[in-house]
Amino acid sequence: SRPLAHQPEPEWRLSDVGAEQALGLAGVLRLLGVQRVYTSPYQRCRDTLAPFAAAHGLEAVVHEGLRERRVSKERVMDFREWWVRSWADFCYALEGGECSWTCRKRIVAAVDAIARQHPGETLALGSHGNAIALFLHSVDAAYGIAQASALRTPEIVKVVRRDDGFTWERTFTAGAEFERLATDFRLTPGIVA
Repeated sequence: SRPLAHQPEPEWRLSDVGAEQALGLAGVLRLLGVQRVYTSPYQRCRDTLAPFAAAHGLEAVVHEGLRERRVSKERVMDFREWWVRSWADFCYALEGGECSWTCRKRIVAAVDAIARQHPGETLALGSHGNAIALFLHSVDAAYGIAQASALRTPEIVKVVRRDDGFTWERTFTAGAEFERLATDFRLTPGIVA
């Protein structure tokens, strides 16, 4: 993303690198046979999936449940401190923010509702690192801060919904083209005044 201090986070656009990644991601998603696209309402997420959706005549359906986790109503100066504490204590939340349990419950409900609507179809669900990590924690309780801190931008994981819940197919790979696209999330630009 391109974080701007004067702009609300949901309106942040993609950085130039992010826009290039979105174009490359379109080819990767085509190879994966994606049939439907759902996205967070955040602009950067919509922009990430827009090239693929447009190229294949698909509607990118906005789903509020896929939104980023709200950290606080104010800008957080020490994100790392908050990040560590939020994984150590799932009930911890700053004023106006979501605790880990609340975000996890929301993202799981969203993914489950969308998957139930389209059984047997391959879906691209666009969300954000924090929410995705908490979803993966719901699938595998051993998934923690170390794994969450290693998520890349963009990231693709394959999760299958069955009657007994979700299964994360950890051996899945999106291919060499995707591996060339994905970058360490820490390369995302910091907030610009």
